[in-house]
Amino acid sequence: MYDLVIVGAGPAGSAAALVANRLGLKVLVIDRLQPPREKPCGGGLTPRTWKLLERLGVEYPVYGVCTTIETRAAGYRYVLQKEPILVTRRPDFDYALLKQSGTDFVKDQVVSVNGNTVLGKSGDYQGRVIIGADGATSTVARSIGVTNYRGHKTHAIAYMTIAKGPPSDTCVIDFNAVVNTTKRVGYAWIFPLGEGANIGAGVGWGPWIDMRELVVEYAEKAGYKPGNVLGHPLSLGYVAGAGSRNVLLAGEAAGLVDATTGEGIYYAISTGAAAAVAAYIALRIYGNEKHAFEVYREMIRPYVEEVKKTRWLSRMAKTLGTKKWAVKLLGRRLLNLYIKVYTGEATYSLLLKPVEKLKLKLLQLSQHVFPNFSLVG
Repeated sequence: MYDLVIVGAGPAGSAAALVANRLGLKVLVIDRLQPPREKPCGGGLTPRTWKLLERLGVEYPVYGVCTTIETRAAGYRYVLQKEPILVTRRPDFDYALLKQSGTDFVKDQVVSVNGNTVLGKSGDYQGRVIIGADGATSTVARSIGVTNYRGHKTHAIAYMTIAKGPPSDTCVIDFNAVVNTTKRVGYAWIFPLGEGANIGAGVGWGPWIDMRELVVEYAEKAGYKPGNVLGHPLSLGYVAGAGSRNVLLAGEAAGLVDATTGEGIYYAISTGAAAAVAAYIALRIYGNEKHAFEVYREMIRPYVEEVKKTRWLSRMAKTLGTKKWAVKLLGRRLLNLYIKVYTGEATYSLLLKPVEKLKLKLLQLSQHVFPNFSLVG
C-alpha cells in the first residue's frame, strides 16, 4: 500500500508528489494520459507563482518573458510595467514537475475512489491518503459526494492556440475582444512564446458562440498564424468542498481557481503542496489517515476565502463588465489594482474597495428610481 495515491499529473498533482516524496512518503501518481500531454492553458506564470516555484526549488522551461502588461477594456488601453510574467507551455511544464518528483507513475483512467482504494480501468490501487488533482470535472470529487462542477453555473469555457508570429515581451489581456464580439464578460490573451505566442479566449457559458473562430480571427488580427485550437472547461471558483477524511481535493478539482481570470496554476501548486504536508501530518504525527482532511482544510482556508472573493467580483463583472460607463467610472486605478492582484502584488480585499464603493453609490441612486433594483442577483 502506498502512503499517498495522487490522481492527476498536472501542477497540483505533481506539486503534491514532489513535496510528499521529499517528506519521505511512498507516492503513486495516476493519470489517464501519458505525460507530456497537451493541456489547454495560457501558460502564464505570475510573479507569485514563479516565486512559489523558486521556494520549492524546481526547474521548469520558460519560453517567453513579459516585462509589460497591456490591458484593454471598454475601449481603453493601459500599459503597465510590473514584475515579469514568465510564459511556459503546459505539456513541458507539467512533465518537468512530475519528473522532478521522483515518484511512481501509472497511466490509467480512474473511475472511482472508495476508502483507501482507487479503482481504475486497468487495475486498483491502494493508498492511505488519496489526493484528487484531476481537474474541473474531477472523478475523485464525485466519488466522495463533492460537486464543484455544475455545468454553466460553476464553469466557463476557454480555447487557445499556439500561434507563429513576431517575438514580443508584452502580455496582452484584452476584455474588449470578447465583450465586443460576444456581449458577454470574458477576455482574450496573448502570451509570447519566443517566435510566436499562446493566444486564447475565455467566456462564461451561455448561448452558443464559435470560440474557435473567435480565437483564430483574434490571432490573425494580431499578426499571428494560428495552429490547432484546443478547448476545455474552466472552473469559476465554486468551492463546494475540498475533501473528506482521507481524501483531499487540490487545485481545480476543489474549485480553487480565480473566477475573474481563470488563473489556477498558483492555487494548484499551493494546494497540492499543502495536501502533501497534510498527508504527512496525518500519517506520521497523528498516525491515522482519517485526520488528513481536517488538517488540510485549515491549511487551505486562506485560498478558499480568496477564491470566494473572486466569485463575488466575477458576479459584479457579469453585471457591469459590458458597460463602458462602469469601466470609465472605476477608471485606471481599478485596472491597475486588477493587474497588481493578477501578478500577486496585492490582494482581492484591496481590489474590492473601489468596487464596493461603486456598488453602494449605484444602490443609493437606484432607490430613488427603481425601488426593486438589485445590482447582483
